[in-house]
Amino acid sequence: MVSDAFAAVLRARRNEFNARFAEARRQNSGAEPVAFGAFLETTADVVVRAVDRVLPNCVPDVAAVAYEVGLQLVSHRLAGPGARHGALDEAWRRILPAAATLVAEAPRRVLPAMSNAAHHLAAAPGARVSAWIEALERLAPRCPDADTLLTLGQVAAWRAGLAHYRESALAAADTLPESLALSALDAVEGACWPTIRARLRAEPWFDPSRPVQEERSSDALSVAATVGAFRGFGGLFTEPPRVRAVGEWLYVQSGDEFWVLTADVFGATLHRVPVDAVASASLRLDLPPEVKVTRRGVEWRKRVLDTRAFGDPISVATTSTTLAVSCSASHHVILLPRPPIS
Repeated sequence: MVSDAFAAVLRARRNEFNARFAEARRQNSGAEPVAFGAFLETTADVVVRAVDRVLPNCVPDVAAVAYEVGLQLVSHRLAGPGARHGALDEAWRRILPAAATLVAEAPRRVLPAMSNAAHHLAAAPGARVSAWIEALERLAPRCPDADTLLTLGQVAAWRAGLAHYRESALAAADTLPESLALSALDAVEGACWPTIRARLRAEPWFDPSRPVQEERSSDALSVAATVGAFRGFGGLFTEPPRVRAVGEWLYVQSGDEFWVLTADVFGATLHRVPVDAVASASLRLDLPPEVKVTRRGVEWRKRVLDTRAFGDPISVATTSTTLAVSCSASHHVILLPRPPIS
């Protein structure tokens, strides 16, 4: 059963809501009454209850928007018992109650935006949607308005693995209160945003949550991430990929398909690009003199990546900050931070 506050709105607007549901069902067979009823009881009502506790006068508007948005989500199997994943329901149950005042003040902005963001993260390979939800649940009460909450969501999405948000997230973080920007990135206590921002901008592998980041005394290269997988196991690549560099951009080829690879300390994303776009680029095949490739692996500035477990190196590419390697017996791209000059 839904709360008394939600039930009152449903009764008062029964004819309107029934008409909306009938229209949704005509357009989409996913608008199933049992699933939608379960969503209203277990997800939407959590939001309405939270708003009722802080701004009860706003309950009618919030309940109406929750019904409208929820109907679309359930119809497309993005929320409710038949959903492809549980991210949207979890976001509604955790983030929106934590931001109840902001939901009450701007339901038509906050509910669709949070739903879209949760869906986008859940669909992105490698993204940590649970970490995004946890961050917003923790920090939403510190947001003074809806704009701040939505900006925080963008920064938290970068932190949760969407590396291609890097530039826009840094710009967005500049508009947040300093303490909120630092908290969104789990920066160490006592950090200041200008310093953290400068390092993040210049060093993609800099982790603001680590108080000390000294280079280890080792002859081995440190692997920062491995990206990709065989398509038969849910990945993107049909055969071992090959990497190439164009300036600061890394491109990946598998078969006759191409992707641009974006990666940093928070995660890595691959975005498909047309063959024509890659063919028109000047793919750099040469390597800087400090990089050497052998059957044992890759040597960069006297440090070695032993690739024998992955097969022989078949391609290597470098940017000013990153070394990318692919091997004959693996469907992954290995990413390593650039070692210091010794």
